[in-house]
Amino acid sequence: MSQVSDRLAQIPSINAILEDRRIEPLLAGHSRDWMTRLSRRMVEGMRKELLTANGPVLERNQLMSALVKRLVDKRNALLEKSWTRVLNGTGVVVHTNLGRSCFPVAAADAAHAVACFNSDLEFDLAEGSRGHRGREVEEKISLLTGAADALVVNNNAAAVWLAVRFLCPGGRVVLSRGEVVAIGGSFRIHEILAETGCTLVEVGTTNRTSLEDYRAALGPETMVLKVHRSNFSVQGFTEDVELADLARLCRETECPLAYDAGSGAIFPYQELGLPSGERLLAEDLSAGPDLITCSGDKLLGGCQAGVILGSEKLVMGLRKHPMRRAFRVDKTTLAALDAIMSLYLAAEDRPAIPTLDQLAQDLDMLSDRAERLLAVLINSAPSNWLGSVVPGHSSVGGGTFSTASIESRLVLWNGPKVELEACHQSLRLGDPALVGRMNQEGLAVDVRTICEEELPLVEEAFRRAWDSMAGTEKTGKAK
Repeated sequence: MSQVSDRLAQIPSINAILEDRRIEPLLAGHSRDWMTRLSRRMVEGMRKELLTANGPVLERNQLMSALVKRLVDKRNALLEKSWTRVLNGTGVVVHTNLGRSCFPVAAADAAHAVACFNSDLEFDLAEGSRGHRGREVEEKISLLTGAADALVVNNNAAAVWLAVRFLCPGGRVVLSRGEVVAIGGSFRIHEILAETGCTLVEVGTTNRTSLEDYRAALGPETMVLKVHRSNFSVQGFTEDVELADLARLCRETECPLAYDAGSGAIFPYQELGLPSGERLLAEDLSAGPDLITCSGDKLLGGCQAGVILGSEKLVMGLRKHPMRRAFRVDKTTLAALDAIMSLYLAAEDRPAIPTLDQLAQDLDMLSDRAERLLAVLINSAPSNWLGSVVPGHSSVGGGTFSTASIESRLVLWNGPKVELEACHQSLRLGDPALVGRMNQEGLAVDVRTICEEELPLVEEAFRRAWDSMAGTEKTGKAK
């Protein structure tokens, strides 16, 4: 215990740290306040380390130097942007951990414009009075999907919560056990429903739910929720109820029906080379549910948002709900989503949306891109590495088409495993970072998710990683 006390006694005071000649110039103006708070955090971190350390007692000046370095490094890091651009070499088009869908240029420009300047966000210029936020965007969505009306909220989880809370406040929500899903790190459908104040009633089994299972559970103050099985599939001995059949049952029993469509789509999947079986939002609406919710990003190709589709009466009720304000989106989201919807409206064929473009790329285009990338890298690779262009498979990501596999082309590197892993780590720590695939076959970059303009950045990232691995020594030619 005395050794621990001796360690702690050597920690310099906050005032001593702030008076250090290396720190004092960084405290000009209002910086002193937050730098003081940061110093306290650095000291507390050091205290915890010393309480668990088994090494020798450090001198006060050694601890001071260590704390000052940490403080300066942390201060400099805080002054930089807190995100890193990533070159997506994974082949997952709508990658949840990498920001999902990339904006079209028109959407990025629109978001930038309304962020930097005032706009008529909630002002009717013709009338000179307060206007409705997002009404034009919602009109575009309703026209594209065939809904009578639409409402935009901040994400699909909020859309589901609001739809359930509005349709069946404090009531019973009937849901198939096979649709009690968990998506990503925090979206668990039963937990969302619990927060609405409703009671979840699970029917059927994980793999089989029939229309009669639903019928037996319906009654007063009851609604039905159907949820798209995003990110997984149930195969084998299964039974499910079609949305249209469920809608007819709900109309007969006068129980409202909401459908969480997950990704949602406006453009036909089949024209992107994806398998049939997934419906468009317009097709979901024609099946007859009272409300449909979906994400504004993912396969819609837009920004993070939630969309609720339904009748004018129901959507107006949602619009007036007291919790709607808590779920509303900001001006930049509305501007970006508006630009994306305009691209859909104006397009005679596939709109110029990066997510759709990546999914639609053919193998000839991907092969050419992969060969050109390999050609510029081959002479710089470590001499004991083998580079090649090989067939591979991309995935859609983002929920829908959880089992769909799209043929692609990879630039694959084989070599000593420890070197491949070191290279991949170095690639991930670059700026921009490059995230590829590391598995038994080697280190690969799927060029489906690397756009043409990013090829020089990929080349630079590999050269930087290889230089880091070999120091300043020039690497030899690959086999």
